[in-house]
Amino acid sequence: MADITFRNESDDTPFQMAHPKAARVLDDIKVWADKNGYDQVVFWRDTGDAQKFWVQLGDARLNYWIHESTFSEGQHEQVEAQMDYARGAQRRSAAGFEKFDK
Repeated sequence: MADITFRNESDDTPFQMAHPKAARVLDDIKVWADKNGYDQVVFWRDTGDAQKFWVQLGDARLNYWIHESTFSEGQHEQVEAQMDYARGAQRRSAAGFEKFDK
């Protein structure tokens, strides 16, 4: 089963996603990660813009973020598409096109 973690960009410390509505979203992310072969998904929070959680799939940190409201509002119906977009960003990066993802 995939490990889903949240970390602060400034000091690499983990934090808990405490929003009560986030549980369903996190369950859907675990199902997506398992189905797509990712052992680890990390969401990085930058203190300068705490509403954006930057996505890391496996070892690849991406130029792609998911808004905090996806978790706080329990928007589980959107999370599969969001994670598919993140996977697309990973593939573009691996192909050398990350410079166009700004």
